[in-house]
Amino acid sequence: MRAQNSYGSVELVCAKKDKTKRRKPYRVRFVVGWVFDYETLTAKPTRKTIGYARTQAEGRMIRDKYHNNLFDTDMRNVCFEYLFGMFYEYKSKKIKAYEKYISYKKFYTELDKIPFNNITTEDLQRIIDEKMNHLSPEYQKKVISLYHEMWEFAKAKNIEVGADVSKLVIKKKNIQSTKHKPFTEEEIKFLWNHREPVVDLVLCMIYTGIRPGEALVISEVHDDYFITGSKTEAGLNRVIPLHNDIKEVFHNLYDNRVLNSYASSDNIYQAVKKRFKKLNLEHTPYDCRHTFATLASRYKLDEHCIKLIMGHSIEDLTKRVYTHKLIDELIDEVNKIKIDI
Repeated sequence: MRAQNSYGSVELVCAKKDKTKRRKPYRVRFVVGWVFDYETLTAKPTRKTIGYARTQAEGRMIRDKYHNNLFDTDMRNVCFEYLFGMFYEYKSKKIKAYEKYISYKKFYTELDKIPFNNITTEDLQRIIDEKMNHLSPEYQKKVISLYHEMWEFAKAKNIEVGADVSKLVIKKKNIQSTKHKPFTEEEIKFLWNHREPVVDLVLCMIYTGIRPGEALVISEVHDDYFITGSKTEAGLNRVIPLHNDIKEVFHNLYDNRVLNSYASSDNIYQAVKKRFKKLNLEHTPYDCRHTFATLASRYKLDEHCIKLIMGHSIEDLTKRVYTHKLIDELIDEVNKIKIDI
């Protein structure tokens, strides 16, 4: 019978035909820590060998004895980093977009060696106040939810972790009004000169104003527009007109299933961040949406059309009904944007 995850392994350390040449050919190992790479969003376990055995059955006995005598005691004071490693290994087998947890975990590095059940609300609040006050309350919530999910995971594993101290954490409103910085037209030209799939996706977001996650929930595609939307009622199932300059780029991405290669908006976010770093562009993926809003204002697009395209709320519900005439208007409006590429 296969052992449960993180229970330890009994491995043959030589070729099967050579095991009679070794007195104790079976090695017993446990995961004692994790190494996290926040750039590639990967995690590698570090293992400790606790002994060798003559047979696989003897190795299992050594493993079980180690659990009975030591492991449970150690887990009462399991540190944040080790528990996260167990949690991450579990999630990697259950969900597709598990890499996002490493992205959230980077905010907790100062707590890595602290026993999980010693972490306080003040510790978590300090992360919000000192490391995340420039980020949106929504993203802050995702980061704090990591602690809550780890707490639930530990309780399910019968690990003593005390109370869930994340419930009292207060998310802060973004105090940096300049969080999003629009691309200049020179930077947009620069992107056109450095095209590849990720850059093409960035250009599509700049010319359409969609959020990264909305590229993954496209329900209809037409020659001059597509339908997508998320987050709010006003943003759902909305028509996104395609600027003449971006039509071919968008259809290439969609037809070649490039968008399907991303499992989540976090995957897009990380891919775009890496590309920006290589291109020495000091931007975030959400600057694309802000850029569209800036261009729409600069080139004097109709305010009602801007709200429809970006999914902003509109008081007159009847004005949200899309007709062929209105779709043509949206396409005409977005083509008012004239960037010399």
